[in-house]
Amino acid sequence: MTIPLYVAEQGTYLSLKQQQLQVWQGDNLLVSLPLQRLSHIVVFGRCTLSHAVVNRVLQQQIPVMFLTQSGRYCGRLSAEGLPDIERLVAQVERSRDRQFVLTQAQQIVSGKLHNCRVLLQRLNRSRRDAEIRICIAQLKDWRDRALESPSLEGLLGCEGQGTRIYFRGLGRCLQPPFTFSHRSRRPPTDPVNALLSLGYTLLYQTVFSLVRAVGLHPHFGNLHVPSSRYASLVSDLVEEFRAPLVDSVVVSLLNRGGVQPDDFFPADVRGAVYLRPAGLKRFLSAWQQRLQTSVTHPQVGEPILYVRAIELQVWDYVACLVGERSVYCPFVWKV
Repeated sequence: MTIPLYVAEQGTYLSLKQQQLQVWQGDNLLVSLPLQRLSHIVVFGRCTLSHAVVNRVLQQQIPVMFLTQSGRYCGRLSAEGLPDIERLVAQVERSRDRQFVLTQAQQIVSGKLHNCRVLLQRLNRSRRDAEIRICIAQLKDWRDRALESPSLEGLLGCEGQGTRIYFRGLGRCLQPPFTFSHRSRRPPTDPVNALLSLGYTLLYQTVFSLVRAVGLHPHFGNLHVPSSRYASLVSDLVEEFRAPLVDSVVVSLLNRGGVQPDDFFPADVRGAVYLRPAGLKRFLSAWQQRLQTSVTHPQVGEPILYVRAIELQVWDYVACLVGERSVYCPFVWKV
């Protein structure tokens, strides 16, 4: 099983020694990992890659993502690999099958809203907040509606309503001094949105790498219609993991003091709020720890690492495309 590598220290240098990728800061060796263990590399801010590293990651098709120090996506270095032809043909054909698209999109939205509901249930066990209980009940209703939606447009409406209700409940789960009233993306205008945006970026890059690794084209999706502007399939497969992976990490860090208000830069001229380097390192540590946490996978029926669960979901979608399964089975959390 492969894992991602995150490089957040400024002024670092990536070099290659035999088959070991080494991360240096000055004369200090920060980490050394076998290349074959890496699924992808995410670099924050100022970092240099040696020519040997660039050559080897391209040869071994290990993508490298470049983000600013604050976590905004800049670009990616990856080999020009073609998708698996059989799977690409299946993706194109399936994207024109309206019933297939609707059926898979229903499962994707259902999985997302189910996991959002379960997270609120877990967070509200000790709080017993009446408003959160209302959100939990409403999420079940919108999930049921999503499964019965006769059109993609109606399904998107169910997803949007459910997401707004979920974020309203999530805001009530946070402890002072942090507050959260609504989702703001570009730019994130408060610490909670800054952490959510960063986490969703990391999750997206993880799924993107796995989608490319199995030979799928990232731009042919279901809930998110095929587009040249964004990777629709990646956006689809991200949805069910937002609450279990990103949102739960964010709430845990904020409520347990893992991140403090002074870990964030003051809002810039656009009103954007971003993490300082020290806070970024703590967030990345919590994120990596969550990826390496075990969870019982609903189809496997036994504990596996979250990073492995994401990989299995990509393969489940492959099976759905090629006709081995009739319906995509999203990853769903137990209450």
